[in-house]
Amino acid sequence: MSVANESPFAVQPVPLIDRDGNDVLVAIIKGTFIVDRSGRPTLADDPAPVRIADEPWDPASPRSSLRFPSDLGVAKLGTDVVVTGDAIAPAKVPVLDVVVKVRRRLTPLRVHGPRVFSRGVFGVRIGPAQPFLRTPIVYERAYGGMSEDLSVIELRNPAGVGAAKSAAELVDQPAPQIEHPDRPHGSPSDRHPPMGFGAIMTHWSPRLEYAGTFDARWKATRMPLPPDDHDVRFGNVAHPSLQFEEHLAPGDPVGVHGMSLDPLVFALPALPLAASARYDTGERVVARPPIDTVLLQPEARRVELVARAVFPIGRGRRVLREVVVRGDG
Repeated sequence: MSVANESPFAVQPVPLIDRDGNDVLVAIIKGTFIVDRSGRPTLADDPAPVRIADEPWDPASPRSSLRFPSDLGVAKLGTDVVVTGDAIAPAKVPVLDVVVKVRRRLTPLRVHGPRVFSRGVFGVRIGPAQPFLRTPIVYERAYGGMSEDLSVIELRNPAGVGAAKSAAELVDQPAPQIEHPDRPHGSPSDRHPPMGFGAIMTHWSPRLEYAGTFDARWKATRMPLPPDDHDVRFGNVAHPSLQFEEHLAPGDPVGVHGMSLDPLVFALPALPLAASARYDTGERVVARPPIDTVLLQPEARRVELVARAVFPIGRGRRVLREVVVRGDG
C-alpha cells in the first residue's frame, strides 16, 4: 500500500481498528495557519506535525495535564475546540475574565491570581488572590485533584486542586484559580465542574465513561475490541463546553479574548482537500473529510485544523492499494 501527499498540509497515515474490529487506514490531515492582526489566516511557514502521542505540560509528572492532545483516532463526534496558553492581563490584576467564542457559543472563564485556603472565624475559606500579569490556563489550577490518602479523587480533573477528604486537609494549600464566572469556588465544599480550555485525558471523566464497560461479558464476547456501549465521544478531547456536535465549517466566527494582548478574532479557514483511495478491484473512493479538531494558540496567533479520512483496508479481492491526498481548491 502506498500513501502520497500532494497537498500543502501535513498528512500521517495510521492503520487502526474501528469499533467493529475492521482494519482501517486513517489519513490524518493537519493544516497550520497564522492569523494576522486583521484576522486573515494564512498557511504557516513552520506547520505543526500530526501528533501521534499526547504531549503533557510536564513530562516528568504522572499527573500532568495536556499541552497538546494526540491527533490519533478513528472517529469523534463533531468538532473539538482546544485552546492552549495563558490568561494575559495588560496590567497586574487579581482576577481576569477570559472568553472563547465560537459561532454563537460563549465559553467564559474567570482566572484568579494565586490564592490559598485559610482558616478563619467561620471555617476554612479561600483567601484573596494575588495580582498577576500572566497565569497559565491549565487544569492544575482548576478545581480537582485528590486527597492525601487517595480516598477522594476528582475524576473530572485529577490534576487539579481543592479536592480533599476534609476541609482541614486544605488549609494553606493552593485553591482553584480557574472557574466559571457563574459558579465561583468559595469554600472547600464547592464541587463545581472543573473549568478550562485544554484537552482532557482518556482516564478523566467523562471520557472514562464513554470508553464503555470492561466487564466479564466484554472479556467473553468482545475483547480486544471496544465494549458494545463504547461511545464515539470517547474520541473527543476538548472540554465539554468546547465540543460541538455539528462539525465546524469554513467561515465560522472564532474569537479568544484575554489570552493575548490583541484578541484573536478570525473566520475559520477552509481545509480544502480530497483523499482518494484505490482498491484492487479498480474501485476508487474519494473523501472530503470535515474539520474535527481546532487547536488555538492565541498568543502565537496559531491555528491548527485537523481532518481524518478513514478507508477500510479490506481483504480478499478488495484490498486498499493506494491513498492520495490532494489540495482541493
